[in-house]
Amino acid sequence: MLRTLLLLVALLVVIGMALIWSGAVNLRQGSDGTVSIETRDVEIGTTPTNVQVPVVKTETRQVDVPSVSVENSQGNAQ
Repeated sequence: MLRTLLLLVALLVVIGMALIWSGAVNLRQGSDGTVSIETRDVEIGTTPTNVQVPVVKTETRQVDVPSVSVENSQGNAQ
């Protein structure tokens, strides 16, 4: 239980550091010692973009494949 709580706190700290490092959140300290937090607008969504996607196609070709045939001869009948 304690490990889970510590892991959660560490994850929140890492996320906070990433937000500050990326510039999504700015911390400013005023001359009187107050700290203000400025955030930027974050947009999440999709944008249509043309990308190259590899495509696998199948085609029919005639190839030689190994085959085994067994002849049923009546000479060895019991």
